[in-house]
Amino acid sequence: MTALELLALVEVDSAERVVCQAEGCGHGVYRRIHVVRCEDDRVRVYGSDCFGRLFHGLIPEARPRYGGDGRTLTPEERAMLAENTVRLIAQFEVEHQAELERVRLSDEERRRVERASAERAAAARREAERRRPPTPAELASVEAQAKVIVREKYGVDNPDAPGWRGLVLMHAR
Repeated sequence: MTALELLALVEVDSAERVVCQAEGCGHGVYRRIHVVRCEDDRVRVYGSDCFGRLFHGLIPEARPRYGGDGRTLTPEERAMLAENTVRLIAQFEVEHQAELERVRLSDEERRRVERASAERAAAARREAERRRPPTPAELASVEAQAKVIVREKYGVDNPDAPGWRGLVLMHAR
């Protein structure tokens, strides 16, 4: 046994009314047609008055599962509503799944673009950091190692002597 569920809220042209399927009603309905899956798992069509009278407080959410507030049916959909409501609901389900997939793909694409943008920004920050000239404090922290390199590589006794200082700074950088 299935719980009650408001499947769709639709409307048709006033000349193309459908019959309310509430027991003993039979009125023609064209606005705010409530398509409900009943407890006997049958799909039925109700007008607003009968829907409110029969299902007030029984259907947990007033929002329909498919569509929004009063989707206007095409002539083909109107024919399905009258002849084979289950088939119409199956079509709504297909449309609903397609929309969910479209939203999922859109979200996925948005996240991919955001990730790529963040990666480009991080790469730009790394490149800017790499190209940044060293600060005097950074140069001072590696100057002793640079002097050792200049002494060993060029056989210099005093790397602080004029002419050798530039080589020390180059190795420090």
